[in-house]
Amino acid sequence: MKQTITQLIIFLFCFAIFLSKPLYSQFRFSQITVQGNSNTDVETIKSISGLKRNISLSASDLNSALKNLYSSNLFETVQVIPKGQTIIIKVKENKRIRRLVFEGNKKIEEKELLPLIKSKERQAFSRAQVVKDSRIISDFYRFKSRYSARVEPKIIERDNGFVDLVFEIDEGSILQISQIDFVGNKSFSDRQLRDVIKSKRAGVFSSFFTSDNYSEDSQEADKYLLKKFYNDQGFPDAKVIASLGGLKDGGDSAFLTYSIYEGPYFDFGEVSIRSMVKGISPSIYEKSVVASKGDKFNSSQIKETLDNIKTVSVSNGFPFLIGKVDQVRDFKKREIGLVFKVIEGPKLFVEQIEISGNTHTRDNVIRREFKVEEGDAFDPSMLKRSEEKLQSLGYFESVKVNVRQGSSPQNAIVDIDVKEAPTGSLSLGLGYSTDTDVSAQFSFSESNFRGAGQGIRFSVSGSKDSSSVGLGFKERGFLGRDVLLSMDIDYTNSKPRTTGYTANLLALKPSVGFNISSNTRVNLSYKFENIDVTAVGSSEVLKQDIGQSTRSLIDFSLRHDKRDSIIKPTKGYIINFGSEIAGLGGDDQFLKSKASGKIYQGVFDNSIIFSTELEGGILSMGKGYSKVVDRFLLGGRSFRGFKYNGIGPRELNNGSYTIPLGGEKYAIARLAASFPLGLPRELGLYGSLFAEAGTLWDLKTDPNISGLSDKVALTDRNIRTSIGFAMNWETPIGPLQFNWSRPQKYLEADDLEYFSLNLATRF
Repeated sequence: MKQTITQLIIFLFCFAIFLSKPLYSQFRFSQITVQGNSNTDVETIKSISGLKRNISLSASDLNSALKNLYSSNLFETVQVIPKGQTIIIKVKENKRIRRLVFEGNKKIEEKELLPLIKSKERQAFSRAQVVKDSRIISDFYRFKSRYSARVEPKIIERDNGFVDLVFEIDEGSILQISQIDFVGNKSFSDRQLRDVIKSKRAGVFSSFFTSDNYSEDSQEADKYLLKKFYNDQGFPDAKVIASLGGLKDGGDSAFLTYSIYEGPYFDFGEVSIRSMVKGISPSIYEKSVVASKGDKFNSSQIKETLDNIKTVSVSNGFPFLIGKVDQVRDFKKREIGLVFKVIEGPKLFVEQIEISGNTHTRDNVIRREFKVEEGDAFDPSMLKRSEEKLQSLGYFESVKVNVRQGSSPQNAIVDIDVKEAPTGSLSLGLGYSTDTDVSAQFSFSESNFRGAGQGIRFSVSGSKDSSSVGLGFKERGFLGRDVLLSMDIDYTNSKPRTTGYTANLLALKPSVGFNISSNTRVNLSYKFENIDVTAVGSSEVLKQDIGQSTRSLIDFSLRHDKRDSIIKPTKGYIINFGSEIAGLGGDDQFLKSKASGKIYQGVFDNSIIFSTELEGGILSMGKGYSKVVDRFLLGGRSFRGFKYNGIGPRELNNGSYTIPLGGEKYAIARLAASFPLGLPRELGLYGSLFAEAGTLWDLKTDPNISGLSDKVALTDRNIRTSIGFAMNWETPIGPLQFNWSRPQKYLEADDLEYFSLNLATRF
């Protein structure tokens, strides 16, 4: 017995030693051979396998090679066999797709379907993938509301290991909604709720709309819209507890039913705002609150108030301060009191900015124009404006800004991915407008010279009214800062049809521009001008301008931009002010100032954009009298409904109003509502309704010329008005604008214009 136990112990010890050794060993193979391939190159197979000669390989390495070869989808079967000093890779290749065709797809083009599937011509054929692709195509048709669509793959065997793959498609018909019902709605009728949701019942004009097509995605949108509607109408607990969609009439149409729990109705009770942050007064946030006691409960007003608190915090230099709201319910009074609190939110900083995609443009140029730096507080609105700023430079086809977490939850990494566009151009441009008739332009320019954000230009342009030659240079990063330095030299010959004068202007203009805040930019310029008026036609008044003069001017301009987008604004405002001071040498002394302000507000999810604009200017003479080249002109694109230079002071000859002279003061107000025209967005077509009111007045003549002032008429503030419709179209050859105008209030001497057209293109 003792001997048996001893033998057992010795056996277990030896077995343990055996188990402690590796189950496989490392081997070296001097050769790798491939068998069974006909279409795939030997070296390609070896590369895919990951195996290499004369290195130590284990069983695990051989297993990895097997997985690599299978995952390539090139082979139906794979064997990796070690034999002596040789590894044999035996493969049976998948067939390849010679030709891929869609049949029966009349409503959806091949170019829409092909990117959806993974099966491609000249690539490996996989029956499993074909099944998946068929399902993907079917799902896409369902997305297009064609629920009866059928997709059948047809595989045609060809020689040399190839197949033809045909997706036979029966598109079926669009499934439209014939009935929409609601259950549980006591406070609002079915008709009211149908106006709220996205889905619509099919009607006479069904072929023109997609909202009456059955869609599962639309159901989810409907549930959200219904809940939001109730929450904004005094029902904070309302929810859509169920939705049902199904087929009726033998599968030819669909019905929708929404089950609603309304809950109790509430008004707003007491509404207050408090600051929970030491040193921050709640008074700066008082105008942020849009909810009022006694109003019906409205969740959108609560959200708007919280958004306003964030906006005010950022604009006052407190990017980490946010708002939260406490709701206090009084079931007896059916009131919900609101206490908005200003608190510290999570502090997030920009840890790193990474730039990719730029091969020509230098990193420092992108960083200079991007108004966010490492170490800054994370501000989504500033990121958006910075992205738009880069896009507006014209250096890039696309700019994408993405944010990801950095080394900690409090740090963010900002990725800027750009796709560069050609920035140099040698072009011939043609244009037409009712202001200038046909115009032509030749130009050479480079807006990103040497990739340093520098700009150079040479241009020649001409029309019936004027011709010009210009040279210019811009340095966007002067002294390594966000300072724009420019130098321009321009020569212009003007001969407006409406006035009959001819003037030659030579101007030298160095300027510098810089930001004084994140939203405010200043530009300072010096201009030296030489003006030579050589003819004035038959005008007695304009004869006083004949001759040559020089002037030295300081030009100051300021722009304050608080729009949510500099490209397509939907809310916010922009203010512009500019002033020219002449008299620092030269022959003329005057102060010429202009100011404008424009407000934007989008409604109905920004599908309609309202804008209100005020603009005005004044020309004050230090000595002498104003010249026609300096006066304001109004009409054409600046005041629709009236021709270019079609209103304002005119020369009076023999009791008739003749030549327009321009004015020293003007004011105009514009109202507009822009909206899509219901066509695909990619067409770039939208319309607007507008109303404009304004006037141009005041003109002083040389008092030393007897009787000259008697020849100037219509210098009073006679208000003109017009209304109309505009259509803007981003055509393939350039922007096109039509204006149909109807003057409402005008003078007999005014030149009216009921239709105007502006078109520009380059080639």
